[in-house]
Amino acid sequence: MKSLTLCLSCLLLASCAKVGDPLPPLVRHPETVTNLKVVQVGDHFQIVFSLPPGEIERVEIYRQCGINPSLTEEAEATARLQRNQLSPYHEGTQFVFEDSPGLDQTCIYGLRFANSQNRRSPFSNFVQTRPVPSARPPTALRYQVQQDQIVVNWDPPTENVDGSQPPQIVGYLVNSKHRVSTAEYSDLEFRFGEVQSYRVQTMSRDSDPLILSPFSHTLRIIPKDTFPPATPHNITAFVLEGRVQIFWDENKEADLEGYFLYSGTDTNDLQRSSSSITINRYVDESVIPGQSYYYRLSAVDQVGNESSKSEPVSVTVQ
Repeated sequence: MKSLTLCLSCLLLASCAKVGDPLPPLVRHPETVTNLKVVQVGDHFQIVFSLPPGEIERVEIYRQCGINPSLTEEAEATARLQRNQLSPYHEGTQFVFEDSPGLDQTCIYGLRFANSQNRRSPFSNFVQTRPVPSARPPTALRYQVQQDQIVVNWDPPTENVDGSQPPQIVGYLVNSKHRVSTAEYSDLEFRFGEVQSYRVQTMSRDSDPLILSPFSHTLRIIPKDTFPPATPHNITAFVLEGRVQIFWDENKEADLEGYFLYSGTDTNDLQRSSSSITINRYVDESVIPGQSYYYRLSAVDQVGNESSKSEPVSVTVQ
C-alpha cells in the first residue's frame, strides 16, 4: 500500500508541467495603404491618403525631388504629423497634406504610419508629380433656376496660372466631385428654399496626377419655387341623383398641394372654392334643378403657385 501511494505521488508530480520563461511583448507594426494619390492645385500639391486599420499615432510624409527622384528605406521624413493634426480632404474620409516644392522639378511622395510603440509600417505606394502650369480658375459664375434643375455656367479661363497661353483645359470639376467637359453644370439634386453653393476648378489633366486650378469664387443662391403645376385636364362632369359629379386626371407633381374648383352659372363669373381639394374628384351638392353650371379647375403647389385654369365644362341639372 505504501509503495502504491509513492507511485501515485510520482505520477502527480510528473504531470505538472514546468512553467516557462515569460514571453516578450508582441510587436505589432501598422499596416500601410496603397491608395495614395497626388493632386496639383495651381502651384502646390495635395497628397491625399486614407488611414490603414488599427492604431495609428503618427503619419510620416516622405518626399524626394530631382531629375529621377526615388525613395529608399534610409530616406528622412519631410514631415511628421500626429493623428490629431491631420487635415480632412473635402467631405470624405480621406486626409490631405499640402506641399509647395515648386513647379521646376519632379517630386516623388510616399507615406509611412507609426503606432504608439513607435513601430512603423512599410512604405505606401509612391506617387509622382508632373509639374506643369495649371489653367486659371473659371470666372463669372451665373445660374438659371428651372423647375427640375439649376443650370450653372461660367467663362473659361484665357491663360494658365503662369500667364502662358493657350490655357490647358480638359474639363471642369464642380464642388470637388462633379466632372463636366463643358462650361456648364446641371444640378438635379437641389432643393427650393435651401442654400445651394457652387465653386468650380479648371482641369488641366483629368487622370493621375490630377491637375486643377485654384477654386473660382463661390456662387451661393437660395432658389425660389415660382413654377406652378400643370393645368388639370380630362375634366368630366355629370349629374347623378340631383348632384353634379366632377372627375379629372390626377396631377403628378411631387410638391402638389391640391386643386381649386371654379364654379357658377355664369362662365364669366366663376367663384373659386375656399380651400383646395386634395383628391381628383368633387361632388357639388349646391345645385338647383333646371339650372346650368360651369366648372373649371386649377392645380396649386405647396408654396402657393397656381396653374392656369382648365377649359370650362358645363352640365344642366334635370
